[in-house]
Amino acid sequence: MLSGLFTGFGIFSIFLSLLNYIVDAYLMFAASAIAANTFMRSIFGGVFPLFATFMFQGMGIEWASTLLGCVAAVLVPMPIVFYIFGKKIRAKSKFAPAPDIMQDKRRDEESKGMEGNGDGGSGDTTERESTHGENGVLQKERSKEQ
Repeated sequence: MLSGLFTGFGIFSIFLSLLNYIVDAYLMFAASAIAANTFMRSIFGGVFPLFATFMFQGMGIEWASTLLGCVAAVLVPMPIVFYIFGKKIRAKSKFAPAPDIMQDKRRDEESKGMEGNGDGGSGDTTERESTHGENGVLQKERSKEQ
């Protein structure tokens, strides 16, 4: 009974949080990413019985169970690792759109543009209007030519 509680908590806290991370990170490719995750999990689930018998016979029940418990314990901080390093991981992926990274880049560019406007430099300022997105929002972009 008690082991079921720990197993349920482990599935809830680790597996579901990592699955949610995959969905949030890959947005429009989420179905493919979840399919790849399920495929790898199924392969491991199919291969594990092939070596589990030899592992338990060779190591003994105590040490083999300890090994599996240690692997599970190592995976406990994975949600925190993805929370801390998730932005860097998404930035390296060409399939993850990472809108938060794009917003940060835009914010940095805008702050650099604001700093450059007040210095009275010799460059000309140009404005350009363009439409972006499905609803055709008109946006003005200012750039300072040097």
